[in-house]
Amino acid sequence: MNRVCEILNIKDPVIQGPMAWITSPELVASVSNAGGLGVLGTSAGSDEIVQGIEETTEAMRSAIRKTRELTDKPFGVNVFPQVVDPYGFSASVIEMMKEENVMIMVVAGVVDTEELRKWKSEGFTIIFREANPTVRGAIEAEKAGVDILVATGCDEGGSMPYLSTGTTAATALLSDAVRIPVLAAGGIVNEKMARAAQVVGAEGVLVGTRFILSQECRAADVVKQDILSTHPDDYIVFTQSNGYSKWRTTPHKIGKDGLAANKNGDLNPSPGSFYYGMFKGDLDASVNTVSNVSSLIKSIDSCEEIVQELAAAFIV
Repeated sequence: MNRVCEILNIKDPVIQGPMAWITSPELVASVSNAGGLGVLGTSAGSDEIVQGIEETTEAMRSAIRKTRELTDKPFGVNVFPQVVDPYGFSASVIEMMKEENVMIMVVAGVVDTEELRKWKSEGFTIIFREANPTVRGAIEAEKAGVDILVATGCDEGGSMPYLSTGTTAATALLSDAVRIPVLAAGGIVNEKMARAAQVVGAEGVLVGTRFILSQECRAADVVKQDILSTHPDDYIVFTQSNGYSKWRTTPHKIGKDGLAANKNGDLNPSPGSFYYGMFKGDLDASVNTVSNVSSLIKSIDSCEEIVQELAAAFIV
């Protein structure tokens, strides 16, 4: 049996990337019902901006309970180490996850071995994605008890690694360095790309952009059509977080402003408001962030169709 499926108790080794506002109970349940693993991102299911730790935690509790109404299959929640989330939003959400018995977490950020060990001791299954994946980081995460690693290449959408390592190379390097299963992330938009990842060592995939272009994703229609119509040579990439990460976006105001800021020495321009941008549909309000091979996606399909296509790469 595929080790990712065995660890997560799912049918197909296809994990939906947590994409903040544009995830929802409906999307997550659809992916899980299709045989993959849906993941609630931050603000998933909320219709308005929520302030404060308590309000954020209760909004996520509501999203978890709504997801449970829509599926009896496993699903996960996106959380962050304290160094990435110093105000304690994730710490509060994790306590709530224990109360709600949701014990799969998708952790994004830096390797904090103390926190990882603590979460493992509390019974969590951990899918871990280092923001800038390294072989040393993968080895340390494995020692700390992580169950599944994510090899994210600069091919991805979202907050990209500043390292220039592509998904194929990252997957090959990490899968060679550790004994636990590795998911490939970045540019996994069809069966061909999933097969390429499988060849170099991936035992599954973590997928964002392809699920934006799903029927169940609540990203604004104008956002989806913008992704489908943008020529791959027209994407804009700019550096953010003082050089710690990058964004790739379709060519609109925030991307153009970010690139201009970089040229003027500013390495921390804003990616904008995802609430008003990718969720509400104002293309000038945020980056519309995508994989570098998004043009290979030709249609908006159901989550079931997407999971089936990507999972075909791992059928033996």
